[in-house]
Amino acid sequence: MRVRKAVIPAAGRGTRLYPLTKEIPKEMLPIDERPMISYSLEEAASAGIEEVFLIVNRNKTLLIEYVKGIKLMNKFKNMEIILLEQPFPRGSGEAVFRAKEGVGDGPFALLMPDFVLFEADPPLVQMLPVFERYGKETVGVVEVKRGKEGYFGNVGILEGLPLSDRTLEVRRLSGKKKGEWRIEGEGVLKAVGRWVLFPSFFDLLKETRGEGEWDDTPALQLLCRRGKVIGRLLEGEGFDVGNLKGYEAARDFLSSRRRH
Repeated sequence: MRVRKAVIPAAGRGTRLYPLTKEIPKEMLPIDERPMISYSLEEAASAGIEEVFLIVNRNKTLLIEYVKGIKLMNKFKNMEIILLEQPFPRGSGEAVFRAKEGVGDGPFALLMPDFVLFEADPPLVQMLPVFERYGKETVGVVEVKRGKEGYFGNVGILEGLPLSDRTLEVRRLSGKKKGEWRIEGEGVLKAVGRWVLFPSFFDLLKETRGEGEWDDTPALQLLCRRGKVIGRLLEGEGFDVGNLKGYEAARDFLSSRRRH
């Protein structure tokens, strides 16, 4: 099952990164002198994705102009980047749903641009062989050690059964919670913003839509409860750059790497 298409939501307000996002879209914040969005776009290209549906807000003119410019770069010559508008920030679920028609009837990758990985192959490159082997929806996973809670959001803590050295069958995915979180024990496994999904996921999005913000987490939780998700423990150093602590940690890591 070849994965040819990807969805990248990039229309949100970036409130976890305020005040950095007061003037600059989150996706254009620099990480090692490159905009955040460049990492997920290059990851998609390196994984052989042929079409990317980038969900944007028309007010993010800096992001839109940047994407129009990189379309001309040689590294993206085999990948089409299609801009879809989300006029109002009504949640990640609505953003993903806007790509339903474009995705069609094949599997697709979902990449959240506020997760970056260093010192290893890109997440999607690591995940696609697992998806092809098991034929199930697949999520990227990292281990978060005790004391590092502040560097990651508190959504997506996993429970599951190990299948092999770096894969597990996911049985439970925690939802979003307010406030800080604490790890009991040495560490936890956490889902990151990298998924390979079947188009039936759009039906789950509609099924789990609630009042107010249309979030994608309830649909992802339902997938996990049904035992349809395989987790791939990612090699490398991963960072949630969608919050201030994680963003600074990623920049510090790269700065330290350059000094050595």
